[in-house]
Amino acid sequence: MDDAVPQLLVFCQADRLFFEPVSHIADRDTRFPAADRPLPNGWRSAEEGLWVVLQPPGVTLPDQGWKIHVSATDADAGAVCDLVVDFCLGRNLAMKFLRSRAAARLLNSKYADRGSSGKLITLYPADEDELSEVLPALAATLRGFTGPYILSDLRYEDSPVYVRYGAFHPMRYADPNGDPVYAVRTPDGRLVPDDRSPVFTVPEWVRVPEVLRGSLAKRDSGDGEEFPYQIERPLHFSNGGGVYLARDAAAGGYVVLLEARPHAGLDGDGVDAVARLAHERDVLERLDGLDCVPRVLDHRVIWEHHFLVEEYIDGATLMEEVFARYPLVGPGSSAESTAAYVEWATDVLAKVDHALMSVHAKGVRLADLHPGNIIVRPDGRVALIDFEVASDLDDLRSPGLAAPGFAAPAGLSGRAADDYAMNCLRQWVFLPISPLQDRDPVKLSSLTDVIAGHFPVPPGFGARMVRRFEAAHGPLGEDGPARMFDVDDPDWPAIRDSLVAGITASATPEREDRLFPGDPQQFVTGGFNVAYGAAGVLWALHQAGAEVSPDHVDWLVAAARRDADPRPGLLDGLHGVAAVLESLGRRDDALDMLDRARKLHDGLTAPGIHSGLAGAGLSLLHFSEVTGDGELRTEALDIGERLAAELGDDGSPMFTPQLRTGLQRGLTGVGHYFLRLHDLTGDPRHLDLAGQALRREIDRGHMLPDGTFQLLDGNRYHAYLGTGSSGLALVLSQYLARRAEPDFEGFVAGARLACRAPFIRHPFLFMGRAGTIAALHLLGLPEDRPVVRDHVRRLAWHALSHEGHLAFPGNQLLRLSMDLATGSAGVLAALGVAFNQNASIIPVLDLRSSAVEEKGRR
Repeated sequence: MDDAVPQLLVFCQADRLFFEPVSHIADRDTRFPAADRPLPNGWRSAEEGLWVVLQPPGVTLPDQGWKIHVSATDADAGAVCDLVVDFCLGRNLAMKFLRSRAAARLLNSKYADRGSSGKLITLYPADEDELSEVLPALAATLRGFTGPYILSDLRYEDSPVYVRYGAFHPMRYADPNGDPVYAVRTPDGRLVPDDRSPVFTVPEWVRVPEVLRGSLAKRDSGDGEEFPYQIERPLHFSNGGGVYLARDAAAGGYVVLLEARPHAGLDGDGVDAVARLAHERDVLERLDGLDCVPRVLDHRVIWEHHFLVEEYIDGATLMEEVFARYPLVGPGSSAESTAAYVEWATDVLAKVDHALMSVHAKGVRLADLHPGNIIVRPDGRVALIDFEVASDLDDLRSPGLAAPGFAAPAGLSGRAADDYAMNCLRQWVFLPISPLQDRDPVKLSSLTDVIAGHFPVPPGFGARMVRRFEAAHGPLGEDGPARMFDVDDPDWPAIRDSLVAGITASATPEREDRLFPGDPQQFVTGGFNVAYGAAGVLWALHQAGAEVSPDHVDWLVAAARRDADPRPGLLDGLHGVAAVLESLGRRDDALDMLDRARKLHDGLTAPGIHSGLAGAGLSLLHFSEVTGDGELRTEALDIGERLAAELGDDGSPMFTPQLRTGLQRGLTGVGHYFLRLHDLTGDPRHLDLAGQALRREIDRGHMLPDGTFQLLDGNRYHAYLGTGSSGLALVLSQYLARRAEPDFEGFVAGARLACRAPFIRHPFLFMGRAGTIAALHLLGLPEDRPVVRDHVRRLAWHALSHEGHLAFPGNQLLRLSMDLATGSAGVLAALGVAFNQNASIIPVLDLRSSAVEEKGRR
């Protein structure tokens, strides 16, 4: 499973089409009685997301302190809530608890956050004296109950009661990338991270209270049982437990340890990790003797955690192998390389199919076949792993867990369900963009045609796949959205109108949290910003020449004013809202937002365009030009001086190795800002600073063996507009329009070459195909025009329908998105540039490269 998927799955629980907050889950039938009970006079009740908050009269809590958490099993959660609510009402103690059994199950599911999982109830003692009184009494009240271990906390004695030091009220600050960090306050008033990692920690200035000393000593002493395996490294973590590569202390060989935590990692049926581990052990013993599954070597229970010890199978997952070999991620794949890939892929698929048949011959359904659960050995043999949801072939129940893109449709079970997943695997190996097909089964057919167009697959390979898919779904029909792009001359007005209609149809002006569905980030940063919220969508509609509803503009203004803790940033805050409102003719509202943003500049610690100083400066420059306000110009120049000072400081906390790369958050955006300042002032120093920023960004990239230049963001090479080398190429070419720098031209050429790769996993603007289309068009080289046309055609791969109109999937292709950064609005903006010669894809940024265009014409 992709690393980003688990964090997103929680936003997929409430709606099948769009990302939604977990508070939108339909849980009325499982609501705890405590959530609706009458309260004594003076008590106040409120719902915050999935939590019911009870506030006693006359109690004022500190900003931070020792919090008490209570965990419970799935079966006992309602009874425990009743007991603890009674306990708190009797002691005038503030608390909150999850509102329903469905909510508790969701936040203790396999891919829930490990640091907060298991927390059914939180109590807020006013001070350490109250903590010392409450803990023993609460433990006595809950004697006989148990629950999942809360990894971030210290367990109090042998009870289901846990404690950690942390913030009582949300306190946040921005990290160097502009992302919010939850905080606590030091004695001298500084905000530092509130450590919510899955391990108990205490801030260095905090003394552990006496009431906890015994529990801390017990934890530190362990249970005294010797563990006969030496863990070398984790392979995978989930809320249910880890998977570790280890050595057998006696024999010395490698083994794999599968860990299961009691009552944790619940699946959709409420089954915990320990039960699934026991089931996996039974299944593997049943399959003993097959060389395509790991052997069971041992089973241990250490400190309540269960460990299944399995044979270590040397090799890489099929996912890793495909990404290492896949030929369409380079700028040009030869007939020989694609033929070699087809030969390897069909051989591996045949071996996986044979392994699956061997499992079926033992009467077992795997039920979780996907690329991460297949090991390709160095000699080419394959093995199947992860049998925790396997079942008998004649079991008609659906598994409680399934990987997106590889789950059989309702009505399929047993061998037929595994065969369906095998067919999905055949398609994924050649076009790894699952779970796109989950959004619309017609993609199962049209993407098979894409495979045939790019790979010399054996005769009948695609037709057999389609027949198998149609056996499960019925006739798949024609992919109408794809046909709008996959033609020689795409009809831009029809595409534009359909995208606009799809976006407009999704609007929900009756909601306060968002106007248009988009990435889950909008629920963190506010549903009104440019990147993920309403401002970016309305701006893209306006750029496309579409009518923008006055009611939607009113919603934007009201939402931004309603936010009690707004950000000032260009793409994630008020500067961007101001720029959009100004473009929509709402000058007074725009200036009001601008003034609010300016008052927040002291909190700007990130350098980039997305949420930092460069973005704020670009907004100030824009408004100084349209209003003639010299004070705004001065503020913009001051921001330049602040960035210059940080850029010249080798120990700057702003420009750290952890800073993201690229146009959005990195030095590319800073370089662009200095170029704008140079155009304003004519001062060559600003040009020098731009060159310095761009060279430091270049140093974070590499010229790869295929001739491409890409930025290294984390552990991955990117050519994307927002985080990679194509955005850098745009700014480098702008620099070249002002000053000759011969080696810069080579990096621009390398980035352009990287943009020729046929395969791009996502369609969207900042990290997808739409951004590649915009970047190549804005660079303006005639020889890139056929590449742009090919990318426009390949938008067909991701094109979907919403209420009969064009729409595109968002992050990890799990749900539709309409926003600028990850959805249909970004595709609309990019195509508007490509077809209409629009100047900008992002408010107040002009990324055109006139110098390169002139060179191309010569």
